Amino acid sequence: MRLGNPDGDEGGCRRNLRVLRFALTRTGVRRQGPRQGSRVLAKKTQDYRHPAEYYTDPENSIGYLARVVFRSFSRLLERRTLTHDVSAGQWRFLRQLWREDGITQRELSERVGMREPTTVVALKGLEKSGLITRKKTTDDRRKTFIHLTPHAKKLELILAPMNAEIHEIATKGLTDEEVEVLQGLMRRVIDNLGDETRKLAVLSDIKA
Repeated sequence: MRLGNPDGDEGGCRRNLRVLRFALTRTGVRRQGPRQGSRVLAKKTQDYRHPAEYYTDPENSIGYLARVVFRSFSRLLERRTLTHDVSAGQWRFLRQLWREDGITQRELSERVGMREPTTVVALKGLEKSGLITRKKTTDDRRKTFIHLTPHAKKLELILAPMNAEIHEIATKGLTDEEVEVLQGLMRRVIDNLGDETRKLAVLSDIKA
């Protein structure tokens, strides 16, 4: 199984998704042993699921597969949202604000999963596009609250179906139960990684 170029066109993205779907949903069928390089990189000194060299093949890497899914998904979605002048990056902020409007800049940054300085730059673009307004209150001038404009609120009914369409493409051939299992497994992986990344955030703050 070989994935196509994740930087390719829409057809290539769809081929990637079909390959990934096939790999992720084969139940009860095991691969013919792990793909290992011609040389052993290191002796197994810990109780890892596979030897280190197993993960040197990108197709065995959860991070790589997730990256291909993300990029393919974003590319296909953006082709649709750009018809309303909304980029994939802007979509991620709008989606959070549709769920809860008027949250602080810091809260929005955490929910989108971006560092606050990066969020500031993105919000300036959203404001320039007439999608949000930024306001401070007299109670606490340190906090900036983000609000959707009337135009951005109307876009939810237009753009949300586009997102649903890409989900249909990505999960074509899967049962509802398989989709739920896939979502649950991905959330568990995210939680596992989150425990470690939170430690890194603390260490980075101390170092800074």
